[in-house]
Amino acid sequence: MKFAGVAKLFQHILAVCLLIGIMTPVFSAPPEPTAEQLQRLRDLDPEQRAALGRAMEREKKAGAKKQQTAAEQPVLVTPLPVSDGREAEQPVQDVDDSSVARKEPELPRFGYDLFSGTPTTFAPATDIPISADYVIGPGDTVEIQLYGKQNVEYSLVVTREGHLQFPEIGPVAVAGLTFEEMKAALKARVDEQMIGEKVTISMGELRSIRVFVLGDANRPGSYTVSALSTMTNALFVSGGVNAIGSLRDIQLKRRGELVTRLDLYDLLLRGDTSGDVRLQPGDVIFIPPAGSTVGVSGEVRRPAIYELRKESAVEQVLALAGGLLPTAYPQATQIERINARGERTLVDLDISKTAGRQARLQSGDLLRVHSILEKMENIVLLTGHVQRPGGYEWRPGMRIADLVPSIADDLLPRPDLEYALVKRELKPDHRLELFSVRLGEAIKNPASALNVALEPRDELIVFGFSEDREPIVAPLVEDLKAHATFQHPAPVVAVSGLVRQPGGYPLEQGMRVSDLVRAGGGLAEAAYALGAELTRYAVIDGSYREVDHVEVNLAQILEGSAPADLVLQAHDTLQIKRLPEWAAADTVEIRGEVKFPGVYPIARGEQLSRVLERAGGITDMAFPQGAVFVRAELRERERERLDELSRRLEMDLASLALKLAQEDATQTQALDLTRGLAEKLRAVEPTGRLVIDLPKLLATTRGGRRSEYDINLVDGDKLYIPPVTQEVTVTGEVFYPTSHLYKKGLDSENYVKMSGGATAKADTRRIYVVRADGSVLPRGEIDASWFGGAESQAIRPGDTIVVPLDVERVRPINLWTNVSQIIYQLAIAAASANAIGVF
Repeated sequence: MKFAGVAKLFQHILAVCLLIGIMTPVFSAPPEPTAEQLQRLRDLDPEQRAALGRAMEREKKAGAKKQQTAAEQPVLVTPLPVSDGREAEQPVQDVDDSSVARKEPELPRFGYDLFSGTPTTFAPATDIPISADYVIGPGDTVEIQLYGKQNVEYSLVVTREGHLQFPEIGPVAVAGLTFEEMKAALKARVDEQMIGEKVTISMGELRSIRVFVLGDANRPGSYTVSALSTMTNALFVSGGVNAIGSLRDIQLKRRGELVTRLDLYDLLLRGDTSGDVRLQPGDVIFIPPAGSTVGVSGEVRRPAIYELRKESAVEQVLALAGGLLPTAYPQATQIERINARGERTLVDLDISKTAGRQARLQSGDLLRVHSILEKMENIVLLTGHVQRPGGYEWRPGMRIADLVPSIADDLLPRPDLEYALVKRELKPDHRLELFSVRLGEAIKNPASALNVALEPRDELIVFGFSEDREPIVAPLVEDLKAHATFQHPAPVVAVSGLVRQPGGYPLEQGMRVSDLVRAGGGLAEAAYALGAELTRYAVIDGSYREVDHVEVNLAQILEGSAPADLVLQAHDTLQIKRLPEWAAADTVEIRGEVKFPGVYPIARGEQLSRVLERAGGITDMAFPQGAVFVRAELRERERERLDELSRRLEMDLASLALKLAQEDATQTQALDLTRGLAEKLRAVEPTGRLVIDLPKLLATTRGGRRSEYDINLVDGDKLYIPPVTQEVTVTGEVFYPTSHLYKKGLDSENYVKMSGGATAKADTRRIYVVRADGSVLPRGEIDASWFGGAESQAIRPGDTIVVPLDVERVRPINLWTNVSQIIYQLAIAAASANAIGVF
């Protein structure tokens, strides 16, 4: 029964605690108990009510201690909550008129970022000396040290009645006294009542006070703060001023009376904290809505929206914004305003004058200070292939040689001294004009007319002799084309062909063919210097465009003939031809058994016999019957044929696999065999070998005679002449593919038997022989010629006997003839592998 009573008691305690709000946050006032809660309290017996009272007292003390700790220990800064939807007053938006409308970044409200991240509690430092005007109140701790007759230390807390219970003296009323007054009063009492004692008095732990932050705060409510807290401390605790609150008229009220006003602009702009007074218990901080606002944008130090208090003139608002930037243009200042009729309008100001600075602003105005122009005046630019590119001061009478006085010191190595461009803006519409100068002549002869005068904002562009100038010139040419009209065609010309820098160039006044060649970097090494072709376009009667081709005597132009040097027109194109028979030297490679192997340059149409003669002919150990001649073009053709065979075989394999899966699963052996062939085919490298009969070529071309066996060489051809060979190779479907020493009188069947004979998969009816020169003969022709006495067709040294696979074994494939081609190709590749490998 006893345990049941205790359990019931705790249930009642828990219920009542939850109902009367013991768990309420420390900064909120506890609510009044309801009738139901009072009735539950009355139902408890006296013992239970006493236990509940003791529990509530302990909870109250724990909450007070937690509350005091929270007031003294700052925590991490946390972001403000999401806005509740109330929008701040905004300045007038951009005027909707197309002549003045512009897209500008949104102006921030000045000062509100001070509270963009605020602590959940804020406590000033508690370990600093207490000022003399600090007012003592209940809860403050006073540290007292007595010395002299006796040495004693006391830590006394001011009671709720405002007294200090001073041992041996009694209660001393100190509430409401300043710290200085309290010290004087206590010393006087000690001197009167404690003979021979001296006293030292200081403050210990300070009390917490409750204040209210109301109005347009982010989190208005009641807060417990340190007794040393000021108005700004409480503002931080409450999350600061919200988007519509005022920063300039924050009011402190005490017992219903206005004590002071805080202007946060004094703190933010001047660091003045004189208005940030210390709080007392029960103080109310009230934040009214913001007053008049003005936006300031453009070339000021702090573009923002500012709240006005006493400011009304433009110069006063500019002072709030930190003043003008050095890039500001005060003569072009504007006010965007909503007039009395509710229309958006503009007011122009010149704030460089007193009248403009004294102009009055209205709430909602936007003061915009424009910047100076980005472009620089009274300068000339030097760019391109120079040591120090950039802007230089322009002086009256300045010329090219004044900007670039030295080739060695001012230009990078290998400049183009024959062609540099001057870019000029023509007034008043800033049209682009381009003309060339001979930079080398202008520097060497400053007194000559080639050293042209420069004007403000001119740009001298220097080119490198070997650098590509298209990235620089092409945008200039495109700009000229963009401004072309029917009456004024684009002043551009072009040069193509054998010049060092082909492309489009600006058409200058009086420009001739020689000037265009100079612009293109001069003639290339392979240029045809006797003549060129000029293509000219003309619009006939406004109805069609006619093309005319004019032959130009380039040789006379290069000699300086003025009549031959035609004057150019817009869109003219000069074509410089290539010198006939000019090409990069073609080469062939001769290796093996020649007296002087190596790489030989060849003339166009030169034949193999001539190159062999230049190489000293073949040696005594040469085996001309096995000569291997390789050509890159043939290699590419072979690659295409092999790729085609591979694709066809893969399609056949896919079709066959599907068919066998549905009809006849017994033919999988043929399928596996063909897959193996496909893998081998993919591994084959094309040789590009051309079959030649070198012995007949040598025999028929003696003495410089022409022969049908001779070969016209092309670039990249290669010839390998092997040494004398004595072996005959047997490969394919034999038990032991190998090479045998040549023996006169043996036929192909003898050599096959010497390699162990043919396998069961061999097709003995289709054995063929690959000669050392790459030609192929069927076995029947060779054996018949041997028995018929035609020794020239018999097996010879260097031959390869190929025993092919029986293609009947892969009959299920529809295009089985492809397989025979594959087998043949594999055998040819194997027979030529050793010889081709030398390259």
